[in-house]
Amino acid sequence: MFTKLCTAQEAAALVKDNDFLVCGGNMNSCLAEEICIALEERFKAEGHPQNMTIMSGSGVGDMGPVGGVERGFEHFAHEGMIKRVIVGHNGSNHTIMQMQQDLKVESYNFPQGVIEHMFRSRAKGLDVELSRVGIGTFVDPRVEGGKCNAITKEELVEVVEIGGTEYRAYKTPKIDVALIRGTTADEDGNLTCEDEAVLTNIQAIAMATKASGGIVLCQVKNIVRKGALPAKEVVIPGVFIDKLIVAKNPEKTHRMTMGEFYNPAYTGKYKYPISASAALPLGIKKTIARRAAMELKLHVPVNTGLGYPEGIASVANEEGIADDLMLTVETGAFGGVPAARTSFGATSNAQAIVDSPTIFDLYDGGFLYATFVGLAECDSTGSVNVSRFMDKGGRGRRPGAGGVINLTQGAKNVIFCGTMTAGGYKAEIKDGKVVILQEGAEKKFLKNINQVTFSGPHAVDIDQNVLYITDRCVFKLTKDGLMLTEIAPGIDLKTQILDVMEFEPMIAKELKVMDPMLFAEEPIGLRALLEDRE
Repeated sequence: MFTKLCTAQEAAALVKDNDFLVCGGNMNSCLAEEICIALEERFKAEGHPQNMTIMSGSGVGDMGPVGGVERGFEHFAHEGMIKRVIVGHNGSNHTIMQMQQDLKVESYNFPQGVIEHMFRSRAKGLDVELSRVGIGTFVDPRVEGGKCNAITKEELVEVVEIGGTEYRAYKTPKIDVALIRGTTADEDGNLTCEDEAVLTNIQAIAMATKASGGIVLCQVKNIVRKGALPAKEVVIPGVFIDKLIVAKNPEKTHRMTMGEFYNPAYTGKYKYPISASAALPLGIKKTIARRAAMELKLHVPVNTGLGYPEGIASVANEEGIADDLMLTVETGAFGGVPAARTSFGATSNAQAIVDSPTIFDLYDGGFLYATFVGLAECDSTGSVNVSRFMDKGGRGRRPGAGGVINLTQGAKNVIFCGTMTAGGYKAEIKDGKVVILQEGAEKKFLKNINQVTFSGPHAVDIDQNVLYITDRCVFKLTKDGLMLTEIAPGIDLKTQILDVMEFEPMIAKELKVMDPMLFAEEPIGLRALLEDRE
């Protein structure tokens, strides 16, 4: 009797040398971990498959690793196993980043949303994905073309003009093998995702792979009889799935997120009370999050990223406005409370969950009122780097842009959040003032940043409102560059702002002191502030 069911080892045996392999998911969510493990085991035993090109929309890996466990693309981080990596984000693949630095693998970094849309274009049989995303950044072919090291030579993106409008044309790959994951499949391969935290890009990947003549390998937790699944709950029809692999150890290899095996609040099935006990303690992270939260607007879509922006959801919860916000996440969630750190990408109490290509349609189309992004490096033009970092020896760590380029080029308001220095920086809030206990060894406001992830001049051209909220002041982007507009109480303008910058910003004629409420223990009355703005 014909069956799609096979073991992870049998699935791994189907992958050939030189295959183009795409892995679905986001970090650990929707990651076909058992198939990744089986491929690594086969390579160690046989030396095959060799010279694969691997691709993912966002990072699929372990960020560390977590608990000493390596996951996702980390299983492929062996010389000879891979020759090229194309990803939206590499931060969860520490060993592959090392291979990238050591010139042992070709490497490209493209905007996450562009990659998600490349899958859809390939599913339609198109050889390129046309996008306006990337102008003026490192993925622009007139800058770096998304190439991440010296051995990466092939041009995979070019500039084209259609009807007087400039686009970037990203080459869409023909996919040999796709690794995807869901929760339950019937004997025909029809797939549901009821226990997954997000849908990510698995549908687009499966369709792109079949349009390429490739094979789709799918990891699941459950197999049910043919016809047993409600049609409206099927995320991927069985005609797009070739082989089904049932996870043997789901607590390790079929986790919802890196940090959690299963959390029903992420599924949308249940909604749980959100306690105010998770409020941030008064400190720099909270004051930055509070000032950023003042840029929110009730009932309209916004996005909050990793790092300091994670605190915005906590502040909103403490202020009692969480249910009145429409926070979104690149993985597809609308509303609710986005998870942070090792569960990033999941959302508790979401109102709706769509797939990643769909939400990036909305981001690219100007749907977002605001996006809140971490701040790593910034220059005098307001351009920001969050994708490549260099040490004193000139060696670089290239985690990549993730969804930042899509988000910051599509949103009406862009708010960067972070400290002015890094590397040993310590500060506290005392008596309503910022007290810097130890200045960081590394400046973030530089004459020359390592890479342009966000282009300040392009933001000026398209009339975006851009703020840079730090631990001690606020800058605003103008046509002439950065302007200092607000200063925190207790901060000295010269010694604690200007002296820790490699360039001198413009200073507003009426330099404001930041609202004292931001530096107090009590809630700041955020609802009233935002309602007054309506």
